[in-house]
Amino acid sequence: MNLPRCGSTAALALLCLAPVPAVSQQATYDAYHAGVRFLELTADSGSCSVRRKDIAANRWEAPRQVRDCRFEGDTALGVTGGIARVMTRLPELGAIPWATLKAVGWPDEATVFVPRGERGATVAGRPVSATRWAVRDASFPIDLVIGPGNTVIAASDLRRDLVLVRQGYEDLTTVGRWQGAGVSQPTHGYRTLGKQMVPAKDGVGLATLVYLPDGPPRERFPTILIRTPYGISDVVREFWHYPVRGYALVVQAARGTAFWDPAHRSEGTWGDWRNEAPDGAATLEWITRQPWSNGDICMQGGSYLGYTQWTATMAGNPALKCIIPEVSMGTVFSDQPYWGGGFVQGTAYYVFWMLNRPIRPGVSWTEIMHHRPLMTLDEFATGQDIPQWNAMLQHWRNDAYWQPQDWYNVSVPRTFASFHISGWFDDDLPGTRSNWELMRRTGTAPRRLILGPWKHGYNADRALNGIRFGEDAVRGDIRLLQQMWHDRHLKGMQNGVEGPAVEYFLLGANRWRTATDWPPPEAQSQPWYFHSDGEANRTLSSGRLTTQAPQGVEPPDAYAYDPAHPVRNWMSFDLMEQWEDQQTWPYDFQDIESRPDVVTYTTGPLEADVTVAGDLRLVLYASTDAKDTDWWVHVSDVGPDNRSIRLTTGVLRARFRNRDDPAHGAFGSNYEKEELLSGNLDDVVRYDITLRPIANTFRK
Repeated sequence: MNLPRCGSTAALALLCLAPVPAVSQQATYDAYHAGVRFLELTADSGSCSVRRKDIAANRWEAPRQVRDCRFEGDTALGVTGGIARVMTRLPELGAIPWATLKAVGWPDEATVFVPRGERGATVAGRPVSATRWAVRDASFPIDLVIGPGNTVIAASDLRRDLVLVRQGYEDLTTVGRWQGAGVSQPTHGYRTLGKQMVPAKDGVGLATLVYLPDGPPRERFPTILIRTPYGISDVVREFWHYPVRGYALVVQAARGTAFWDPAHRSEGTWGDWRNEAPDGAATLEWITRQPWSNGDICMQGGSYLGYTQWTATMAGNPALKCIIPEVSMGTVFSDQPYWGGGFVQGTAYYVFWMLNRPIRPGVSWTEIMHHRPLMTLDEFATGQDIPQWNAMLQHWRNDAYWQPQDWYNVSVPRTFASFHISGWFDDDLPGTRSNWELMRRTGTAPRRLILGPWKHGYNADRALNGIRFGEDAVRGDIRLLQQMWHDRHLKGMQNGVEGPAVEYFLLGANRWRTATDWPPPEAQSQPWYFHSDGEANRTLSSGRLTTQAPQGVEPPDAYAYDPAHPVRNWMSFDLMEQWEDQQTWPYDFQDIESRPDVVTYTTGPLEADVTVAGDLRLVLYASTDAKDTDWWVHVSDVGPDNRSIRLTTGVLRARFRNRDDPAHGAFGSNYEKEELLSGNLDDVVRYDITLRPIANTFRK
């Protein structure tokens, strides 16, 4: 599209496109990361002076001039991406007539800023009001705060909590909250101990780096522990704000992992997740014996790093005061490599990568995914027999092989506080849901849950696959809340971080809601029923979904399943070279629903909005001529344009249909009891299939 430039009359109250003539706007700005000031910038038209803080030494360096204010790519300053671009072009931004516009395209029409509310604060004793301008539909957005006279007050990289703010205006950004009461302040530098080889219970050495706040040599600190399989050399770059706020930071490599980081690699061999419980227990004990430890520990991290937290809790060590599992895995029978009792075939990509077993030249992942039997897939793909792969497939029940890592079925005191973070489109959401339920039923300490419109790389996107979530989808307070969680449970600071217990993003309405628990206690269960003319696999109008139970006999729906041509779903991973398969995200299912081996049931046009928030369950009555099969179910939001946007999904392997229902209910790892089907089409069987939770408003 062709859009007018900022100086034209047509652009007023519509859209402004940079570049525009530069206007002098001399000012001093500070850059903060996770609330820690690390850079000072004095900018004028075409001239900039900067000075950087050496965080470890807790010392400011001498100022230096930056020619033409060119910061993009200047990694020596520790500023990258969009913040550097803003620093480079402050005069240009200050020349845009923000107050007269409804939208601004900057630096081009692909990046459109829209006003998103006023903010007020007291600056130098006088009230100041400013407008937050958010980037519409952006991933990893850099938002702006514009004050009176088109003054650039701040730029914020929300996901990284990286903020550039004009001195004195901190209260108009998240920096003001970081500087408030109830948050540890960054008064320290930090020092690094040499690599420690922490002994596991079997004698294997676990490579560990320790970062301590500077101070008296015998001072003891609370500890934040990170256990990761992805290398530890650079982890401090993500978490250095903890030692400067008075915490010991311990970063440990899971055994036998991170082949690309040989200088800091743990001994032993990675053993498909099963070593993390004893290794985590040994590490907790080791920390409590160190002269720099005060005996109190919290853990943090995402995905596998969440898994290492939960396995460490199995030790029941009272030193573990809190955990922050982000987009965490569940146990192997809650999440992966098995989900719903079925093997997640895409695990092959992860296992081969973890073990440094590249696939053979000339073999595609499409061919690998279609290879049968699965037991020989490792040899077909890599040319090698991989013991871990064989063991995973040989143990298809939650048997004695897997149970040592099953924290749902261990009796230990759960006195640690837990802060769960995940998203509706996170492939590990089932793990978070199961873990929340576990603490809901057995925990005695505070817990908190945030569920956003996010994929596994959470808190990054305002739109996915063309589905818009709005400007509030990406939050700027996640790191702050994590800091406050540690401050509360390791330092005893009263900061109110424990409420509200649940925050969830309501899709469709695109706004955040709070609740005292999940599912929301105010939610009411409502049954919906399938109806059909017997053609639900051929015509979308045949299969209907209503709140009315069938009044008489209706013809069954039938279809043929061909394993050689399976239905694509979010676990297919046909394009394995892509780290995050977009099928995991909200996806238009029209092509799937048109297949003859899928049955689809759809409501008529809704007469009023329908909001669903909670856990969904499908009660299915079906027969098959197979002795075993996997039943998949998807729920979609169908719009007036007939796009069928998949919201949530569930799966159950038929042999586990009668599995026991222990204390943790439908969520968890209860896949010990199995019973094959008869293979007789006359035997109709009931299945109770648990879906991933969701919150969505289906629009009128």
